[in-house]
Amino acid sequence: MPIIVNSQPQLGKTTDYRLSIQADLNGFSFSVTDEKQKSLLFLYSSDFLMDVEDMDSFVKKCSDLFATLPLLRSKFSRVNVIYNTEKYSAIPAKLHKKGEEIKVLNKLHKLDDLDEINTVRVIKENMVVVFAVNSTFLNMVKEYQPEFNLYPSVFCHLTYLPLFEEYNKISFSFIKGVVSLTAAEGDKIIYCNSFPAFHFNSALYFLLLTLKEVQFNPETTTVYISGNIRDLEIFDIAKYFSKIKYFRNPEIPLPDQFTELKYSSLLFEL
Repeated sequence: MPIIVNSQPQLGKTTDYRLSIQADLNGFSFSVTDEKQKSLLFLYSSDFLMDVEDMDSFVKKCSDLFATLPLLRSKFSRVNVIYNTEKYSAIPAKLHKKGEEIKVLNKLHKLDDLDEINTVRVIKENMVVVFAVNSTFLNMVKEYQPEFNLYPSVFCHLTYLPLFEEYNKISFSFIKGVVSLTAAEGDKIIYCNSFPAFHFNSALYFLLLTLKEVQFNPETTTVYISGNIRDLEIFDIAKYFSKIKYFRNPEIPLPDQFTELKYSSLLFEL
């Protein structure tokens, strides 16, 4: 069982803690965090991946985890579900019209019958993210955790990238199949998009395209990376950018760069 942090947790009352669940192409993972103490108590990652062409199988395996891990069924002070989807659109709140979410997404993405359309507000940016999540997965989670807050993975980048100290910065999140890019100028988001990318070179191309789009100087731009990125690929990014950092919560460190890349979103307070 791929437990990353604390194989025998002594958690006490879980109602004092936050449960964060993440579903992406790397599979299913979750963490238990003490928000008051700013400490990670437990981190788990599945040994199976998400196959978007066979979501029924993925959901069944996730359901088996809920059934066999009592911790996942415990009562928490807060439950966050972070779902990695490229089917999203970030729009100014003043342009958002309730009831037209499907129309908005249909212009940009091919929606499936089982896609459930949701919205979340990025308050500081006065922005609304319209996004699609597999309804079979959501209904499975509801069986075990009836009350939770749902976020697309890009929400974390939209919320926290502007808070990082550098002025020009781009978040680069790549998991084989999809690359998501967000750019901030100071404390303001100026760009957000995702692209299909089955190879790192394609993802790097879209990173450089984003750089051109926002007209940043690569020598004064920091790239915050996350996802599945190897050391050699980080070196490739460094050929173009002088500063590369992990997209992570600095208050709660993870054991190594591998876990920082894949699971750091679980540790942000959303």
